[in-house]
Amino acid sequence: MIALFFAMAAVAGEPGAGNSGENGHALSLQGSNQSNLVFIPGDAVSISTLPDSTSLLNNVFPIDDRGYVELPVYGKTKISHMTRDQFVAFIREQYKDELIYPNIQVKPMIRISVLGGVPRPGFYYFDEERSLWEVMYEVGGTMDENGLKEMRWKRSGKNVEENLIPSLQTGISLKRMGFRSGDQIWVKSPNKPGKLERARSYLTFVTAAASALTLYITYQRFIVRGN
Repeated sequence: MIALFFAMAAVAGEPGAGNSGENGHALSLQGSNQSNLVFIPGDAVSISTLPDSTSLLNNVFPIDDRGYVELPVYGKTKISHMTRDQFVAFIREQYKDELIYPNIQVKPMIRISVLGGVPRPGFYYFDEERSLWEVMYEVGGTMDENGLKEMRWKRSGKNVEENLIPSLQTGISLKRMGFRSGDQIWVKSPNKPGKLERARSYLTFVTAAASALTLYITYQRFIVRGN
C-alpha cells in the first residue's frame, strides 16, 4: 500500500512539473519579446520604402509619450508594444494597396541635441547605429579650430565624456558609445574678441588713418603746391 501511494504521488506530480516547464518557457518568450521592443515613447521611427522615393511613408515620425505615431492617411497607431518585424508587417498590411515595392525598413531614432559652435545647432533624431562623425557631419562640423578637442558629451547637466576624439577616429556607433535619448553634445564656440583684441583693432585702424592723412598732407605740400 505504501509503495502504491508513492507511485501514485509520483504520477500525479509529473503534470505539475510539466506545467512548470511550460510556464517558464512562456515567461522566457515574454521576456525575449520585451527585449525586442525598440520603439520608445518620446523618440522617433524612420520608415523607408526605397526604391520608391515618392511614398509618404519615407519620413521620420515622432513617437508621442503614449507610444503612438501619426502615419500618413492611416492616422495614429500605437507601436511601443511592437517589435521591428511586427511594425513592418503592420505597414505591409495597412498599405498593401499603396506600396509599389515590398521593401520596408524601419529604424528607431534617438533624440540628441548638438549645441554651441556648429553651423547648424539644434535638436535632432539620429539612428543609434550612426557614428559621432556622422552626427558632426550632419550639423556642419565645428566653427572653432579646436572645437573637436573641446567637445563634451553631457547627460542631465553632467559630463559623460570629455575626450571624444577616439570615438570620432574609430567611427564607433552611438549605441556602442552608450548614447541615450536626451543626451547633449556641447561644442566650443569661437572666441569673441575681448577688450585687448578690440583695443588692438582700434589702434590698427587709427594708425592706418594717420598714415593716410600724413601721405595726403605730404602730397598737398610737395606735389600740388610745387606745381
